[in-house]
Amino acid sequence: MSNLKRYTQYIVNLIDIVMILISYEVAFFIRAVPLDRWRPFDVNGDYNELLLILIVAYILVNVLILYADDEYLKRNTREEFVSIIKLSLYILIFTAMALYFLRMAEHYSRLFLIVFFLVFIFFDFFGRVGLKKYVFPRLQKGINSEDVIIIAPYDQMKTTIDKIRNTVDWRYNIAGLVVTDKDCKGEIMEEIRVVSNVEEMFVDIASEDIDSILLVQGEESTSTIKKWMHEFRKLGKIIHVQVSEYELYDSFRTLDTIGESAVVTYRVISPMPRRQQLIRRVIDIVLGLIILPIFLLVYVVVLIFSIFDHPQELLVSRVRVGRNSRRFYQYRFRVYHSKAFEREKEGKSPFSFIGRILRFTHLDGLPMILNVLIGDMSFIGPKAPNLPNYLARNSKQRNLLQIKPGMVGYWSCEVEPEIIYKDERNYIRSWTILKDFAILFYMVVRYVSGNSLRIDGDTHVQEEYDFVREINENAIPYAYKGEYNKQPNIVYRFIKRSFDILFSGLGLLILSPIFLVLMVMIIFDNGGNPFYIHKRIGKRGKRLSIIKFRTMRRDAGDVTRLLTPEQLEQYRTEFKIEDDPRITPFGSFLRKSSLDELPQLINILFGDISLIGPRPVVEAELENYENVAKLLSIKPGLTGYWQAYARNHATYKEGERQEMEMYYIDHQSLWFDIKIFFKTIIAVFTKEGAQ
Repeated sequence: MSNLKRYTQYIVNLIDIVMILISYEVAFFIRAVPLDRWRPFDVNGDYNELLLILIVAYILVNVLILYADDEYLKRNTREEFVSIIKLSLYILIFTAMALYFLRMAEHYSRLFLIVFFLVFIFFDFFGRVGLKKYVFPRLQKGINSEDVIIIAPYDQMKTTIDKIRNTVDWRYNIAGLVVTDKDCKGEIMEEIRVVSNVEEMFVDIASEDIDSILLVQGEESTSTIKKWMHEFRKLGKIIHVQVSEYELYDSFRTLDTIGESAVVTYRVISPMPRRQQLIRRVIDIVLGLIILPIFLLVYVVVLIFSIFDHPQELLVSRVRVGRNSRRFYQYRFRVYHSKAFEREKEGKSPFSFIGRILRFTHLDGLPMILNVLIGDMSFIGPKAPNLPNYLARNSKQRNLLQIKPGMVGYWSCEVEPEIIYKDERNYIRSWTILKDFAILFYMVVRYVSGNSLRIDGDTHVQEEYDFVREINENAIPYAYKGEYNKQPNIVYRFIKRSFDILFSGLGLLILSPIFLVLMVMIIFDNGGNPFYIHKRIGKRGKRLSIIKFRTMRRDAGDVTRLLTPEQLEQYRTEFKIEDDPRITPFGSFLRKSSLDELPQLINILFGDISLIGPRPVVEAELENYENVAKLLSIKPGLTGYWQAYARNHATYKEGERQEMEMYYIDHQSLWFDIKIFFKTIIAVFTKEGAQ
């Protein structure tokens, strides 16, 4: 919102509040005197409290709903009347809600409220129209306005004057003109006197009773403009310099600063005010936390059915384009059977049993609640396209993603692209809470009635097919040469697995508050998903998904851009980097404290890894081992002999890390595990070898 619109809005707000006070007194008189004969007026409550509620309701309506209504100066009389009707209805709704929840409705006369709002509409209409037609023009000619002389080339003078007049900018009064490329001194242009020419303007303007100068650069050089500005400063005048528009007049323009540089920002559509974005974010978090238990319940149900139907990953994560064209992973429930290809060949449905239910009820999109809480999405907003669809969009459609995409939106209620674009643009320009609730209510009605639109419902098919293909590929163990069948005794293995379950289960239960705090800190530090899934190779070549807290930037995968040649070489040989520039400030703390490893308790509980064992490796790391079969003969561990006693001091290049991992496999025992466990605790608290 520009300064003109902001100051105008403040004045309009003041007029509205004054009209509320006047309307209240008039309504009280009408209800208590002429209408009392028709229906007795029994004052049961303190009507001063009602007046306070009306004023608070007006303030809340302006803060939550009408904050973006900055078109007052452009509206005609009919549009202004409609605007006041809407304002009155909003105030009435908020007032009614307040009286209901405060249990005060029976204390006040409904007839009084009806009279009040009718009187308010009448008075506020004439107050606003009078302000625009009579007050602002007088302000423009009054002593409080800024008298300005426009200095511009002849062909730009009319355009410059129209820009001030057409916006009804009551802060400035055009007191004179100076044409820079033509001697028009003494002439009248657009009903305004030309007070001087370029040669005589400093002398003539010195004697003029004006406040400021508006400079519009023509063919003059920058040095000439600076010289003029210096001379006008000597005269004690305020100097305004018009910024070149670069012929982008159809764009929405805002003035701002980047550092200490003044800039003009161009957007295809007007941006949503930051206050509204903050309100939307608060609503998203509150509703997200309310719905999160429902998601967890549905997740458990899906998990139970999946055990008998299609075990494997329950959530599909696919790249989507979000706010300001940033990419993120969007989560959905997987609805396809893990053997969808074989089932289709047999003439069966590719969907799992629970998948059909999720798809029919649209609950397959419920995991997007995680994207909302993380901050990648909102409940209501534009559609989050995949990359091919985003690249196929035109510039106008791409610019809708100036706000976070939504789980639902106008796009889920309409099929025509132009209508969707128009609705989404109006949504961004004039967002209100009521619009969000209206869209949600409309979608619920469509879902319940069975008339919901599944826009691009089948575009997920190929992505899910690809996801199922990945699942099947990951189910194929890593192929390696040789065999190593030597295993420790069964008593040791039983005790070790029992301790893993007990330790990880209690750890997840006790540390759950810390998990929540760390997740929030990671989101605030760098945004995005607080977890990072790394593919590793486990026992017998099983492909594992190791869970860690994310410690790196979201673009950490672009190693060629972020790393120096020396760091890139170290990364390719050791798979770790000293002073890694990709690590975030909070990520550095997580690594040094080893808190980034905590989510691996989930992997331990599921049996993918053990508490003690060789470090799980990526496929490329196996090239450093001569006896891969021996390394993969036991479960990898959260910690182990190498991590506890050497950590980053033993490298692949020197062969020390391989020797330590093999030494543990040859000498694993309950006593050895206990020593490693306590040595790890000491290493964590002393931050020995931490990076």
